[in-house]
Amino acid sequence: MVSVVADTQAIVWHLTDPGRLARGARRAFAAVDAGRWLCHVPVIALIEISMLHERSRLRIGPAQFLDAIGGHPGYAVLGLDTAQAMEFDALLGVRDPFDRLVLAAARATRSRLVSADEALGDHGVERLWD
Repeated sequence: MVSVVADTQAIVWHLTDPGRLARGARRAFAAVDAGRWLCHVPVIALIEISMLHERSRLRIGPAQFLDAIGGHPGYAVLGLDTAQAMEFDALLGVRDPFDRLVLAAARATRSRLVSADEALGDHGVERLWD
């Protein structure tokens, strides 16, 4: 089965404003929603969602987010583990720690990355967006 890791922006837009997604991201989420692909949601995305919600930059908080994906077999929250920590260590060129953790998750799970951030595609991970 094909697996993807969704960065925070991509998964939030998918749930709240899917029109902001580019064609490749929409196709990826359609495959996930249909149960053909698995979408790993790194636990760091829940922390980012919490921070954005706390600052009133996002309508949904982590509880609503989990309700939205809960019970759907195409989505799985990915806890931080040793493999991701080792990948994080190898990504010295990525300054933003949230981006670095999302990339580490994609590399550790050998997944494609759904992200609008073009800079994240240059680190041994196939980026799906356009």
